Amino acid sequence: MSTTAVETLGGERIDQLVSSVRTRSWLAAVALILLAGSGAAWMWLGQVRDVVPAQGVLVAGSGPVPVAAPVSGSLAEVFVQAGQDVTPGTALGVVADAHGARRVVTSTTSGRVLRTAAPGTALAAGGTVAVVDPATGPLRALLVVGHDRIASLTAGQAVAVGGVPGKVSAVDTYPATGDRLRPLYGDALKADGRFVVTVDLDRPAWPGATLTPVRGEITIDVVRPVDVLFPGETSHG
Repeated sequence: MSTTAVETLGGERIDQLVSSVRTRSWLAAVALILLAGSGAAWMWLGQVRDVVPAQGVLVAGSGPVPVAAPVSGSLAEVFVQAGQDVTPGTALGVVADAHGARRVVTSTTSGRVLRTAAPGTALAAGGTVAVVDPATGPLRALLVVGHDRIASLTAGQAVAVGGVPGKVSAVDTYPATGDRLRPLYGDALKADGRFVVTVDLDRPAWPGATLTPVRGEITIDVVRPVDVLFPGETSHG
C-alpha cells in the first residue's frame, strides 16, 4: 500500500508572508496618517487667495501726454513719426483752420512720440495731434476690470503684474469709453465700458515700457481653507 506525499508551505514561508502583509499594512496606515495630517495642517495653516485677473498695459509716471490742436481745422502736415524723440518746442505738425491760417503745433514735453493723427484729419480745438511718452517716473499698470468685480476693488490691495509686485493706487468710478482711451492708447488699451484700475509697481519705468501688454492679479482677500469650507464657524472656536 503506497501513500501520496502532499507538499505544503513550510512554516518559515508562511511567517514571511504574514510579516510582509503586516509591514505593508503598517506602511499604508502611516501614509494615511501623514496624508491626513498634511491635509489638516493645510486646512488650518494654508492660504487661499481670492484674486481678480485683469489685462492691461504698462505706463511710465502719469502716462502718455496728448498734444492738442490750438484751433479747429485740418492737420495739414505731420513732421514726426512714432518712436521719434522730441523735446519741448519740437514742431510736431501744422493745423490749418477754416480760413486757411496755419498754426504750428509743438511738443509740450520731452519724450518719445507714441502716435500722431494722420495728415488730413479733421480736428476740433483741443483734439489730439500727437501723443508723447515722457518715459519718466515710476512704473504703473493700467488694468481693465469688469462690472462684476469692480465693487470689490479698493486702493492699497496687493497686485502681481508679470511677477512684479504692486498695489492698487486708484479705481475709476465710472466705466471708461473708447473716446477717452483711444486718443492716448490707441488699440493697446480697450475698456469696452469696463473700469480702469491704476496699479503702482515696485520697479522704475524704462524707455519703451509704455503700452507693453501685461496680465495682472489683484488680491481681494487671503483666507484659510478651513474658513472657506466652514465660513463663520471657525471664528468661534
